[in-house]
Amino acid sequence: MNTETRTIRPFTGLGGLDEVLEGVVLHFGPDAVRANESIALDMPPYEFLLRPVHLEWAADEVSFHEFKDLLVTRALRAEIPLDSLSLVVVASSSFLKIAEIVFTWPVDDIDALPRQTALTEVRRPRAFNTPFSGFRVDVYLLLDRDLAFRPLRPHRRGTWIARSNYRIETTLGPAVLPPTPLTDEIRTRYGLPAKTIRYFDFGDHDVTQPYAEQEPPVFYIDANLLGQLNARRNSPASRAIQLQLAIDFIHAVIRRASASNDLDGLKYDDLRATLLGNVLRVAAGPGASHADLDNLVRKVQDDPEYVVARAEHFADVQSGFVGCLEEAES
Repeated sequence: MNTETRTIRPFTGLGGLDEVLEGVVLHFGPDAVRANESIALDMPPYEFLLRPVHLEWAADEVSFHEFKDLLVTRALRAEIPLDSLSLVVVASSSFLKIAEIVFTWPVDDIDALPRQTALTEVRRPRAFNTPFSGFRVDVYLLLDRDLAFRPLRPHRRGTWIARSNYRIETTLGPAVLPPTPLTDEIRTRYGLPAKTIRYFDFGDHDVTQPYAEQEPPVFYIDANLLGQLNARRNSPASRAIQLQLAIDFIHAVIRRASASNDLDGLKYDDLRATLLGNVLRVAAGPGASHADLDNLVRKVQDDPEYVVARAEHFADVQSGFVGCLEEAES
């Protein structure tokens, strides 16, 4: 678990208002993350996708009353009108390059704020559907309208007064890349049939060499299908299809590696920073030893389908499919 240093703000006279979010906790299923910290989790993608996410503004009702009282008292002491402040929560994924506001609450209605705020109850933000890369949540206390200018005092709309962040990381790493829409023009470029729904363009990327030092492969998914998956990303069918597409990509990486002669004599540590290394972590599963990972490196050449089968097991595709069928019937 690591922490971040405090950001220096060019404001004076805030009277501790910039510290009011330091006790807010993010819950990801049974795991909790304190302000400005991160946790790394090792779990099947299907479990990651089902875990609820919520914020706990304070640990109990007494401390929650103190939180609200401090927020109001310090805002008034700083001479910032309550009706100019809002609590804003942003969910983001650096891997998918997305960020969206998932919750807002006006401070002048702080008495009605519940002690816990669910972030996945109505709709699961796309940033939380990232089992191979994790996500980040930022909580802000910010100005939602302009104030009269005063030197060294916040006055512009959108200026944040206090902020806390929470990072959920995964040991799986980027084993699956974000998909790119497969259009008719791209099919023509590759000479693909009209009904092709997925295509992997590895280009010059060597899956046994460090990922960050090369151009990444491109994972194409039919544009119409991708649009439907995004529109219905929380539906049972969409979750099941996404899991299968992830396994398809993993299979493509293993198949490409198995055809290479570059694995001779290599151990997992030699592949840790590679796309194949990320895939092997998925196939090895939680708690795998170095010996287990080294054995999988050998299996990539000797029995690649075994490696794919292990990835399918630890990604828990079976539960995804069965859950899809059971929910569809209910």
